[in-house]
Amino acid sequence: MRTRALFALSVGLLSTPALAQKEFFFGTGEPPVFREADMDKRFLRSRVNQALVQGTNDANCAQLVGALLTIVGESAPYLHRRDENFYLDPVLIQVLNTQLSTPRFPANMYLVSMMRRVLIDKQLPAEWMQTAVALAPYYPPIDLAKLRFIADGVKPVDSFFFTLPAMLERYDVEVRKANTTAASVADAKFRDDYLDKEVAFAGLEFIDAKLEKPKKRSKKGPPPEPPALVARLVYYLPDPGNDGLLSGLTYGKPKVRPSVNITARLKEDQYTALTQLPKGSRVILRGRFWEYRKQLKELEVRDAYLFQDRDWAQNPALADPNAVAACPLAFNDLTGTAPVQPGGFGGKR
Repeated sequence: MRTRALFALSVGLLSTPALAQKEFFFGTGEPPVFREADMDKRFLRSRVNQALVQGTNDANCAQLVGALLTIVGESAPYLHRRDENFYLDPVLIQVLNTQLSTPRFPANMYLVSMMRRVLIDKQLPAEWMQTAVALAPYYPPIDLAKLRFIADGVKPVDSFFFTLPAMLERYDVEVRKANTTAASVADAKFRDDYLDKEVAFAGLEFIDAKLEKPKKRSKKGPPPEPPALVARLVYYLPDPGNDGLLSGLTYGKPKVRPSVNITARLKEDQYTALTQLPKGSRVILRGRFWEYRKQLKELEVRDAYLFQDRDWAQNPALADPNAVAACPLAFNDLTGTAPVQPGGFGGKR
């Protein structure tokens, strides 16, 4: 089933850091083509879609609609062209199952229908965006920046599997551990395989951002690039010595945390207000993986966007299950199935 594949894939991504080959990251065929199916047409007639298009005055339904739009927004930076799957944080999968689903309302089915609508239309419907803007003052979890990002058109990454930890692991296997027969060309091959790809790197720490002028070049070299807004980010590698309660106790000089420093040349039209992004914030970096140096200790990403990277484990409450149960929209009008279904030919057979 499509929904089951979504959940298995999302959980498996986080629980399996070892990714084997370039084909596994990016796929081997053409990007998927999303065509409207019967279920998509039924979703357009559903009460949930009517509320997404027209809004709702019911306080209980506002929680349901707000939660669904929030989850769509959280998936937006990771939409990719590799296959028909999309990434969802495991905590939000739990929210779908425990807070938004009832015996008569399969929330995961409606979420998949919403994501399919976005991918078929290649953008978030303008009416959904208007509803999200209207709900935002009363429903703080909605991230309008991520929703506006796909409202302007879906801009997929090459693969949401191509995470920074996975890339570091592939470099270790393919370059650092290359045997003598392959060592001379290993780095060049890695560049050919992985550079110039659209990526989404999560779990980064925002250091700062400012307008920077490029260094002057020699007269014989190419003309200098124009000034650009540049963000400095850092990714801290897991510390193998961090093994429990005593890990916070340090003696003598503090150890330097192993890290990857990232320079991101930002697009001018940022969806997240950088003036409201404090130093030290967790962010998602969306852009084109352009260059690396010092054995992947320094990376450069261009045409980049920054988004907040929320830690949903800290506050996973998106809706009151009692409010969802009381919402008149929360019933299954996609498949017509329910725990108790009347006979198709009357009750006297």
